[in-house]
Amino acid sequence: MVIKTNTCVFSDAKIYPGHGMRFCEVNGKSHYFLNKKVHKFFKAGRKSLSFRWSNKWRIAHKKLRNLESKTVVKKQRKERVVKALVGRSLEDLNKLKASFDEKTLDAQRYKYAQEIKDKRKKYLEKTRKNKPVTSSAKVDTKGAKNVKNTQQGGRKK
Repeated sequence: MVIKTNTCVFSDAKIYPGHGMRFCEVNGKSHYFLNKKVHKFFKAGRKSLSFRWSNKWRIAHKKLRNLESKTVVKKQRKERVVKALVGRSLEDLNKLKASFDEKTLDAQRYKYAQEIKDKRKKYLEKTRKNKPVTSSAKVDTKGAKNVKNTQQGGRKK
């Protein structure tokens, strides 16, 4: 016969049916406690690691023996194997890798950056040529109108 047990939130002990208490918070969380003592410590904000009688303290300080932890088998890592690609042998790949040293890579990066800068310059020149000059003409006409209005106004007091 299997007995369904809960675990205490504070002390990590087993709670058998008919024992313990459940505490429901306002936000909907529910907690199971072993007894009133544990419940009061939880509400007071005490940490279970500070009590030597709690299972959490015993686990943290390696006082409990877990049989499960001893039976853990470590996985062995497989060695990395480099395989040949279609059309290229392993020797060819190694030669290619050796030929790409840092200087050639830096030169390629520099060349690529220059191409991007040139494209941007061409684009900016194109947009500047196609841009109409109407905005500056409007400012001049407004300034001329304002000058005429001040001349027609007559004397200033």
